[in-house]
Amino acid sequence: MVLENSRVKKALAFLTVIIFLFSVVMIWSFFKLDKSSHFHQLNIRHFKHTLELNGLISVPKRLASAGSTADMTEIRSVIVRIRQQPFECLEMVGASEQFFMGLIGTDEVITLCEKDLEVANQTLQVISQYENGEITSQNVQDQLVFALNEFRNNSILFEQPVEKTVDFISQITILLIVFTSMIVLFFTHIISKAVTAVLNKREEAMKALAKSEERIKQLAYNDSLTGLPNRNLLEHTINAAVAKAHRNKAQFAVMFIDLDRFKDINDTLGHSVGDKLLVEMAERIAHTVRECDSVLRFGGDEFVAVTDCFELVETIDNIAHRIIEAVRQPIKLANMESFITASIGIACYPQNGVDTNSLLKHADAAMYQAKNAGKNQFQSYDMQSGSKLNRRLTLAAQLHQAINNEELSLVYQPIAALADNRTVGSETLLRWTNAENGAVGPDEFIPIAENAGLIIDIGSWVMEQACQQCKIWQDAGATEHAMAINVSTLQLKDKLFSQRLSDTLSRLNLAADSIHIEITENSAITEDKVSVQTLYELSELGAKLLLDDFGTGYSCLSYLKNLPFDVLKIDKSFMPANNTIASTIIAMGHELNMEIIAEGIETYQCYQFLRNLKCQYGQGYFFQKPVPANQFDIFKNFTAQAV
Repeated sequence: MVLENSRVKKALAFLTVIIFLFSVVMIWSFFKLDKSSHFHQLNIRHFKHTLELNGLISVPKRLASAGSTADMTEIRSVIVRIRQQPFECLEMVGASEQFFMGLIGTDEVITLCEKDLEVANQTLQVISQYENGEITSQNVQDQLVFALNEFRNNSILFEQPVEKTVDFISQITILLIVFTSMIVLFFTHIISKAVTAVLNKREEAMKALAKSEERIKQLAYNDSLTGLPNRNLLEHTINAAVAKAHRNKAQFAVMFIDLDRFKDINDTLGHSVGDKLLVEMAERIAHTVRECDSVLRFGGDEFVAVTDCFELVETIDNIAHRIIEAVRQPIKLANMESFITASIGIACYPQNGVDTNSLLKHADAAMYQAKNAGKNQFQSYDMQSGSKLNRRLTLAAQLHQAINNEELSLVYQPIAALADNRTVGSETLLRWTNAENGAVGPDEFIPIAENAGLIIDIGSWVMEQACQQCKIWQDAGATEHAMAINVSTLQLKDKLFSQRLSDTLSRLNLAADSIHIEITENSAITEDKVSVQTLYELSELGAKLLLDDFGTGYSCLSYLKNLPFDVLKIDKSFMPANNTIASTIIAMGHELNMEIIAEGIETYQCYQFLRNLKCQYGQGYFFQKPVPANQFDIFKNFTAQAV
């Protein structure tokens, strides 16, 4: 289009020049034709005066018979008028006219005019001589006859070159007009084509722009992957539903739909497979709801369904149930049959909110209730669960500043050797005291930290503080004191975890076997290659690995067989120890040549029972509650207390 515009501009400029030259030629031709016409007029006057002269000298008797000198005044006047015509003709002919006449062979006009002047001047001179008595009347008569013949012949001869000049100028003018018209027509055609092309391209550009604007509008309000309306239309959709329900004094529901385990499929099979799954699930959900309902993609693996007005709650339950059934149907992904489920949270207008934000927030909270209840189900919002969610959100926000605000602290619970009751180590336990919420238990804030992505930073801080405290106690004389530190499975997925621990130990000059890493039994460890690699790196570093809460989790024997654990910790739920499970675990540990630590020892009877079973180590309120470092006695022997 830019090229076409350039061509149009060049053609217009050239056409302007052509039209200007055409105008100049036309003006020049007009003046030339006007001059040629004037030549005709001069020749006509010349011929007229020649006829007058002929009339005056046609009766020679008058001159011959006169006794005295004849009056030549009238004849002189006619000859002067005859002389005036060639004189004016020569004045009109400039250098350019002479060149032009010479070019076309009509320069005899100049010769004839000069000849006329010469004859006229000679005749006037003869008349003067006659009047002065220098010559006879016959001489005058002869000169006048000669002049008359010359004037008559020259007038006749003058007509042909003048006519030729006029014809030539006329032909040249016509040719120039035709040629210029052809050029103008040619460039007009070019300009017309170029303008047409520009207009066509402009029309195409306008159409493309309209399509682009429509596409942008579609992308702005529709999800490019699934084709569903996106979250930009969500507020408008819910507001429209609120207005309709308010007018009709009815209720409607907002459903927050989240696909369970979608991240696992996306990470395992790839994003292209994940996209295929999302497209299929979007179609299933959209086809499951009623025609009057709306389905939107909220983002990621989350969808929102906004139902039309309903009278019975069972209607919404039925829709949610159909969505769950549609989602759980098998789908072929990467040449294999796969299954996925959905968790749905429901918030109803006006019971659970009267605006977009509250309805979405409460539907989202209900969805998390469904996930926490086991997934693959739907839950309606209730205020109590909403309060719990608000507390989790508040705690998550406050946890971000917990380290900087020095709200985190560590307490230590001693680990005693049951054989001689001496303190051999301690377990590090994290505590959080917030100015607004007071003391928050680790069972509550640790999962929040994991979900909020804060566990790596908090875990690194705990590791640094615990290692420093262990070094302080060893330097104080407890050279064999071991520090047990709880580690989240998410920390094991950090590829730099073992390297950071190694750097800390080197900086503090602390032996690696002084640090015991406690890991809660969890199936996610064996399924994650990075976690398994981290465990082996820690083992190679020299740190001892403790399997915490053994017997309460997943695939206990596979942990012992496949992972490099050194110590089993019996969960406190198996205490008091007068039961078969504790006895079996201790016996298994002995067979595997692994050390055993029993948690939750609170009575002498439990302590004595475990000691008789040859359980090497124990901890619990029987020995001491967790205390800050300044209250911890690293040399304490519990013999007196046990007795």
